[in-house]
Amino acid sequence: MRINQRTVLCLTIAVIVAVYLVNVEFIQPAGSCFGPCITADINRTQVNINETVTVTGQACPPAENLTVRVVFTRPDFSYIEQYVLTDPKTGNFTGTQKLDMAGYWNIFAINGAICDRLFAQVTDPSHPDATPPPPVISLKYNPNYTIFGATAALLSLGVVAVVLGIRNKTIKISSLRLLVQIGLLFLIFFGVFTDHQYLYPPVGELSPHADSIGTNVFGVSMPDGLPAPFFACYYPCGGTVTCALWQIQAYIYPFFNVGGGWGVHYDSSGLARLAIVFGVVILAAIILGRLFCGWVCPFGLYLDLMTRLRKALKVQRRRFSDKFNNQLHQLSYVILALIIIISIVFGSQAIAGTQLVAGTQKGGPVWDYYSSPFCQVCPMKPFCILIWTGLGLMKPAWIVQTTTGQFYQLGFYITSLNLIILGIVTVAAFFFRRSWCRICPLGGLIALFNRFPPFKWISGVRLNKVEEKCKKCGVCKRVCPTQSKEVYEKKSGDVASSQCIWCLRCVEMCPYDDCLQFKFAGKTVCKSRNWLSTSSNVKVDSE
Repeated sequence: MRINQRTVLCLTIAVIVAVYLVNVEFIQPAGSCFGPCITADINRTQVNINETVTVTGQACPPAENLTVRVVFTRPDFSYIEQYVLTDPKTGNFTGTQKLDMAGYWNIFAINGAICDRLFAQVTDPSHPDATPPPPVISLKYNPNYTIFGATAALLSLGVVAVVLGIRNKTIKISSLRLLVQIGLLFLIFFGVFTDHQYLYPPVGELSPHADSIGTNVFGVSMPDGLPAPFFACYYPCGGTVTCALWQIQAYIYPFFNVGGGWGVHYDSSGLARLAIVFGVVILAAIILGRLFCGWVCPFGLYLDLMTRLRKALKVQRRRFSDKFNNQLHQLSYVILALIIIISIVFGSQAIAGTQLVAGTQKGGPVWDYYSSPFCQVCPMKPFCILIWTGLGLMKPAWIVQTTTGQFYQLGFYITSLNLIILGIVTVAAFFFRRSWCRICPLGGLIALFNRFPPFKWISGVRLNKVEEKCKKCGVCKRVCPTQSKEVYEKKSGDVASSQCIWCLRCVEMCPYDDCLQFKFAGKTVCKSRNWLSTSSNVKVDSE
């Protein structure tokens, strides 16, 4: 069953108009001090022992008798705190403190559940080579045994499905793929296994997002973690890798320069970090292409589960017309281009010394509310945050308050557009297999460096077709979740297109021996089988 393109277009326009009207009618426009939020700066970060530093900032919205808590945390995690009264009209505040211990100081300006994080490096001129005191209290990890048990149960079911699938060639690859997706899900977000909290105040009140694995790649500091060529949302705590799309945005704006980030400090330039991100993405794309989309991406697993739910409810799937499907695929490149262009425009002051858009300076409304623009509409972000909050790994207060500066991630986790788009994507995924993958800008970025020359010529993955063995039954075209036609229409050779997510469903369902062959590095990994001859009781699944 195919859906009318005009109907889809009209519904989309109607949703956009409705969202716009709701925002105009009920949502206050963002101004320079629209909150709740807090920003802070320190007058210097390199300090001699027993010298003073001054923290200045702004708490928004301003209010009478509003007090900000400024905490100076020593290298041994003891701390000094001040309660500073803010200006009732502007929300501005100032705090001065003598730093009496050599080493790295964390400095927090806190307003309720939101904060900004600063730092200062204190040295002792009389002992310049002295080793700073080690932390006396470490991070506490409380294993979440419920999640461990659920994971073990799911993996066990996957193993059983694979074993049983050996008897039925039509489900072997699909079962194996589900097993890999589930296993990698917890490997990617291993923080879901633990309720990790700092034992010492004030950090115990804050998100332990900085526990993401810090990395150093070719001498370039990557404290946000290794870039991943799939949706591995930055915002939840304790991830092992970070979505490359978030890093591309954030390293252009607002963290193009060396200095403070959202809870971390960047020792390398934005250009150096971007070079690492694009280098990793390009290398991964060349080697494995969009196989990351089909076998690794956590959001891809969610989309597949929506398809399985629809099939369990015996609801008929729907198909886009070929023309509309191609247009959706092209939209992924448009979205990718817009993300990069908007980030460059926002970051023009740091990149070229000219502010093209007002409010992009730190503390401005663009900095406060529109940094990483795609993340404000991404469906993966609220999906992850809601799961983490439901598991008790994140405080609900963090997702309903807005903050800015280096701990921006403690608030503004979810926007109204995030939730609306997640809802639309969920409904679309229920009726149309892998619908989001057709417009995913990260998938489009990977495809650019795998399915188009010259990268296609050196790609590590290939889907080869043997013309003499193909009987044009059309099964490969019917079972493709992204409605890619090349595997059917091309006569021979590498028939994978930029729409292919390498789920290998076509290889799994092709009923002709060796007609389709998935190759990695020139070696055949799996190939189609004449599964019709292996069992007379096999039921053909056209999906």
